[in-house]
Amino acid sequence: MRRLYTFLFLLPLLLAVAVQAQPVTTPEPNPNANISYPLPVYLVSGQFEVRGTANLAGMTGYILEYRRLNDDLSEADESVPWTPATLTQRVPVVDGVLGTWDTTATDDGVYEFQLVVVMSQGENVTARVSPLRIENEPPPFVVRPAVTVVAPVETQEPAPITGGSGGPEVIARVNANVRSGDNTDFPTIGSLPAGQRAAIAGRSNRGDRWFYILLPNGRRGWIAPSTVDVAGDASGVPIVTPAPDVATSAPAATAAPTAGGLPDATISSVSFDRELKQGQAFQIIVTVFNPSSVALPGVSVACNFTPMNNLFSTSIGGLNPGAQINVAITAQLDSGGGGNVTANCAVDLNNVVAESNEDNNYFNLTAFLQTP
Repeated sequence: MRRLYTFLFLLPLLLAVAVQAQPVTTPEPNPNANISYPLPVYLVSGQFEVRGTANLAGMTGYILEYRRLNDDLSEADESVPWTPATLTQRVPVVDGVLGTWDTTATDDGVYEFQLVVVMSQGENVTARVSPLRIENEPPPFVVRPAVTVVAPVETQEPAPITGGSGGPEVIARVNANVRSGDNTDFPTIGSLPAGQRAAIAGRSNRGDRWFYILLPNGRRGWIAPSTVDVAGDASGVPIVTPAPDVATSAPAATAAPTAGGLPDATISSVSFDRELKQGQAFQIIVTVFNPSSVALPGVSVACNFTPMNNLFSTSIGGLNPGAQINVAITAQLDSGGGGNVTANCAVDLNNVVAESNEDNNYFNLTAFLQTP
């Protein structure tokens, strides 16, 4: 009887929590703009791949974002900014990997997550998943079973292959830039050093037919055929339709243009507040400048470190005409020591602000990461 009384007492509380924690997804999900993984009410940790589809006509790219839920598990007010989980991606994805979310840079807690497909005209298309719980540091009383990895036993000598991926690859003739689109008007997102290989994922259906490649750090981008040689048979690689040309594509804007013109967000410099050492926190100092005569609304600022693909970000509330601000982003790299790392920094990641110049939002800085 005592147990029955206890259950009846707790029942209203359990029902209240269940109502508050109901999974939230976008009503009537668009099959061409959706997140298929992770699912609502999912426990996430470390770095993991977000899967889904971003393939809408007229899109200029997409971005993944997250923000914390309120303590009662309700959604935060719309004035609370979203934090980018990835840099803006320009290439459509169909039932594949949209990006990698590094949760280790975020406090444990309950969050909502969204895909924003940026449209050249009209409103952006959003797909949202909630709640998701980040738990990189489980309570001390939680014991997770150890996973034993058994090495495969080879019964015969493996056949030799000509390339590292087993399929067609490009080999850089020179230190070649890798861009977010298939011509030099697109911003640089990385590089392929001379002599290094990268798997071919596709080829452009226009212009000089640039190669769409998979970099060793997992990022995808475009590389000019004049800078590479091809190893293997590339005749059967998929033909890909790239994002619209940045010179002719109008960016999506949620901030209305000002009568006096458009604002401009540019990164004039990036520096670190100390020498980089694996496992130790440091700050990235990003100098954001608005050279226009129009006030800049609030924008996001982020730096993605390669080759480990660790993203750190923050936001600024806005910037007056002609003003400049130093933005400090706290970061920590727990792998990659003993080699060079590159901070690929960007401002206004998801292009929500229409600018007079969209090509000066990027700045890369390479430094040596010391071992512990």
